[in-house]
Amino acid sequence: YRFFGEPVVEACVENGASCIDISGEPQFLEGMYLKYNEKAAEKGVYVIGSCGFDSIPADMGVLYTRDKLKGTLTAVESFLSVKSGPEVRWFLPCAIHVVADKDNLRKIQNKIGYAPVPVVGAKLKKRRFACYNQEFKEYSIPLQGTDASVVKRTQRYLHTELQETPIQYGAYVNVGGLGSVIKLMFAGMLFLLLVKFEFGRKLLTKYPEFFSAGRFTKEGPTQKQV
Repeated sequence: YRFFGEPVVEACVENGASCIDISGEPQFLEGMYLKYNEKAAEKGVYVIGSCGFDSIPADMGVLYTRDKLKGTLTAVESFLSVKSGPEVRWFLPCAIHVVADKDNLRKIQNKIGYAPVPVVGAKLKKRRFACYNQEFKEYSIPLQGTDASVVKRTQRYLHTELQETPIQYGAYVNVGGLGSVIKLMFAGMLFLLLVKFEFGRKLLTKYPEFFSAGRFTKEGPTQKQV
């Protein structure tokens, strides 16, 4: 989306059509909000991103929990467990650019000038990098993705526009035992080192299968995966 998504958003807004996509790229989502939010409002259309696995389950899950809970919900944590078969491969280039461009994301958010969302109830503490989850009997790490920012944007809107109680949110992914945590740490350090440099990003983009032991690919999903 960072390379090909904006012309679609621009065309929709200029021609009075709403735009819905499944982007999970924070920089793209925030950038489109910064550039086209006012224009979309003037045209009376909607630009809605992250309408796929990023981040419908998280965003709607928080609202569903709020509606079903008796009382005032102030915080939610989600834990994602991924059970994938041998046919599943993940798309790496998107993650490379998202991580490499984190500084630009902060600049965009500063330009938007989001008002802080007030904390209601006890402040939700962030769990450390790898914590053992007694309920799932495995280790969990913070989920790097759009879920937290999308949920926070929704909660900011509900609080600002509808005066609803904002809900804090934390997203985590279960990774297995201690061995998985150690392997993930080494892989993560290598990934973070390589994405800092153009040469490293080219290597990751060209040989994702090699650097991820076959878990990531530079190709899109196969017909069987779809």
